[in-house]
Amino acid sequence: MSEISRAAWRRSFASFAFWLGAVLALVALVAGLALASCAPGDGTSSASDAYGGALNHTHDLLALRGVAHTVLLATHIGLYRTTNSGQTWLEVAGGAGQPIDGLMLYKLAQSPVDAQRVYVLAIPRTAAPAPAKPGLYTSNDAGIHWRLATPLTIFPNSAVFTVSAGASAPGEVFAIDSTQGIHGLYVSQDSGAHWQVAPPLPTSDPSGLLDDPTHPGRLLLWSRSTGLYESQNNGQSWAPAPGVQGAVYAVSRAGAIIYAPGDQGLFVSMDDGASFHLVDQLDTFTAVLASDQAPQDAYALGGTTIYTTTDAGHTWRPTSATSQHPGALTVDPANAAVAYVGFSYPLGVARTTNAGKQWRDVLP
Repeated sequence: MSEISRAAWRRSFASFAFWLGAVLALVALVAGLALASCAPGDGTSSASDAYGGALNHTHDLLALRGVAHTVLLATHIGLYRTTNSGQTWLEVAGGAGQPIDGLMLYKLAQSPVDAQRVYVLAIPRTAAPAPAKPGLYTSNDAGIHWRLATPLTIFPNSAVFTVSAGASAPGEVFAIDSTQGIHGLYVSQDSGAHWQVAPPLPTSDPSGLLDDPTHPGRLLLWSRSTGLYESQNNGQSWAPAPGVQGAVYAVSRAGAIIYAPGDQGLFVSMDDGASFHLVDQLDTFTAVLASDQAPQDAYALGGTTIYTTTDAGHTWRPTSATSQHPGALTVDPANAAVAYVGFSYPLGVARTTNAGKQWRDVLP
């Protein structure tokens, strides 16, 4: 089989696996919701009560920049925090009597300007009313205390499923409502207290947004169906990112290197987004993340395996196997050898301190 045929086959298979995984995750979520709606105590009566019970699972995982050894874990039933690299975890929100009680913790974001400012998107978990209001919650102390910043009811259809913190001001935050098409980007300059609709987007199917802390106002917008776009003026106008083709699944930045995996392979910019090049067309990853400490040393999530690179994505090798199927990935911004992977069913987190040579379970 030729390299071109091999690449096309692997891209097709990986794309199929990506969407199959998404469908299976949705099916699992619906099943979990159905069970949760009829199980006593919202399904938290198992031996793993300390971490939400048998129905709990990971939605997002974030190692905080500028807050040493601190990681946030957003799950179906609670928000957990560690300040000692996973040795111990504390539920800080989502539990009975806590902020965000009864909601699903879905998406985490940290301000690139103020390291203490973090956000979590909380959406309904079951058909039963929750004590807390669905919305965007924020913390100004790196995740210790939380308050409601924005109820979802201010958005059309309450259909916000992703948020991103901006770099133009400490309180800048973006929300995407994909049901609104090219009018689906909202921006707040005061940590979610007030919102404005941004100018029209270049795609009717926005998936995520990334800001540039070294160039406030420079934005990258990606779509899982149409590609990658850039703005030099905080979203007033947009242009296709140079060199990127096809759908883009995620975008991440480490130093001046930007990683953009998609259905054509992995695109990388070594010059802070001025140009992108297809460096790997044989693999399709759903996420690629690196540490600011060593931007060329990245981790990638591909199916049931975590991969690593030391040359900014040109070559990859699998890490050692994890104890469960990896579903979320984050890298310590200050140490490229340290990364965390989140699991679902049962809920769990594993950590490596040697760039994937070994993984050790740190939750539960």
